[in-house]
Amino acid sequence: MKHTSWLRVVNFAVMISLISFFSLAAFAQSGGFTFAPIVKRGEPSPDGGRFFGCDDCVGYLNGSHAFNNRGDIGISAETEGKCFDGLFFVTKENSVILADACTETPWGKLGFGAANINHQSQATFKAFPLVKDSLVTTIFLYSEDRVTKIIAEGDVTPLGTIFRRCGLSEPSINNKSEIAFGACSDDGQGKFRDGIFVSSNGQITPVAVNEDPTTILPGKFYFNFFPAVQALINNNSEVLFEGKIIPDSLDRERYGWFLKTDTGIKKIFIDEDPLVDGLAVQARTLGTSDLNDKGEVAFSVLLEGKADSGIFVRSGEQFKKIMVQGDATPIGGKFLTLYDPELIERFLLLRPRINANSAVAFKAKIEGGSSTTAIFLASPKAMLKVVAIGDTVPTGETIKEIDTFALNDLGEVAFFAYGRKGHTLPLGVYKAVPTQPQIKKVKLKNKSGNLELRVIGKGFITNDTVIEINGVALDALTYPEEAREDGGTTTQIVSREARLDQLLQAGQTARITVWNALTNQRSTMKEFVR
Repeated sequence: MKHTSWLRVVNFAVMISLISFFSLAAFAQSGGFTFAPIVKRGEPSPDGGRFFGCDDCVGYLNGSHAFNNRGDIGISAETEGKCFDGLFFVTKENSVILADACTETPWGKLGFGAANINHQSQATFKAFPLVKDSLVTTIFLYSEDRVTKIIAEGDVTPLGTIFRRCGLSEPSINNKSEIAFGACSDDGQGKFRDGIFVSSNGQITPVAVNEDPTTILPGKFYFNFFPAVQALINNNSEVLFEGKIIPDSLDRERYGWFLKTDTGIKKIFIDEDPLVDGLAVQARTLGTSDLNDKGEVAFSVLLEGKADSGIFVRSGEQFKKIMVQGDATPIGGKFLTLYDPELIERFLLLRPRINANSAVAFKAKIEGGSSTTAIFLASPKAMLKVVAIGDTVPTGETIKEIDTFALNDLGEVAFFAYGRKGHTLPLGVYKAVPTQPQIKKVKLKNKSGNLELRVIGKGFITNDTVIEINGVALDALTYPEEAREDGGTTTQIVSREARLDQLLQAGQTARITVWNALTNQRSTMKEFVR
């Protein structure tokens, strides 16, 4: 494989001074999160211009996993530079051009597609070099200021066929530098071996291809889609992918999502599968999915039943509901449908994201709430507003439109915001950081012979925050209605557990903390003496 250090020259020659990157001087707050800028409108870009410098300039987090635990992002952005738009990798220290139509590379000038990053500050991206008057879909790896070609249309597959016909999918990368992607291939004689592949240490390995047998439904896998099917890889080298099965019984083909593990390929769901509460996956639909390191899958899908769409998590052998159309939201009102025929990305309102803490981030439209659109962080038992239209960014500007977003394992959400509707007046990329819960008071009362512990503070999450006494988590907590706040937070948690008499012994100092399971944030300890 060929690599080059051309990006090192671009990087250090035009390294930008993102002084305000993660600046703590100015914050805006929204319920359980504070906002900090990552790339603001008007900041210098490495092409000699400025990010989102014009009112009509657009930008977006370009990829399923475009935000890592270090705070790096992968974005497509329009600038006032020599090329006007490009694909960029932005860290705290600098910003580099991964691809644009003006910068010369060993492969020529590059049109670009999606980019995804891992926690090692590596990026894999799809680009389109011009070869003999044709754009050739190619997957690259950016690592340590070098770009390496991974695979391209026209290359020979390990099956002896040629990659061609449907391009290559958005690539996905894990911390081992393994890259998963979907592709089509054929042998020129009418034999099609479309499917899912993984690049590792210079070798391409098929995960599943056309006509591979499966016992999920006795039949064979097929991947003859256009464009190429999606694939995501986690840090355990498990690969999540979409596809279809044609049963041996000659019944109609069944669409779904599947997970390759070290013990084989298992089904996440196929169309018409029952989910929960009488809901089922709509026939002939795929949905969109995301994967974490626990092998859990979050997915959005169209439904049959009392709701037309929803978001679920497959954990082990269980389906758990995150939300469905018509559910109440933490900001009032009800969730509208996830179906949006105007979006290019499938037919749903963007892919949900799931992190290593099993938290799911998603964007949804709301009817009758305090905002019309918001991003939420949720689990099957709790939901918290992250950011909504009408919130204020640290520069003092009001968000009028929220576009793409990404989630990392710290519970932080990166999002692109606009100051006007219609994708105009870009404000830039901001990150929402979960706030630490704070205990202000601890009260213990004896009510009708039973002890009641009431913890008062801020940053608690309704139905999620746990009280801990000397490290022991209490069960059967309640979250009083009168203390609940817009957005999913609450100022009080109450416990009437029988263990309180044992855990809070008279005259002894107890160490009280609270823990937000959803955001994995714990308060500082507060001493309490009964």
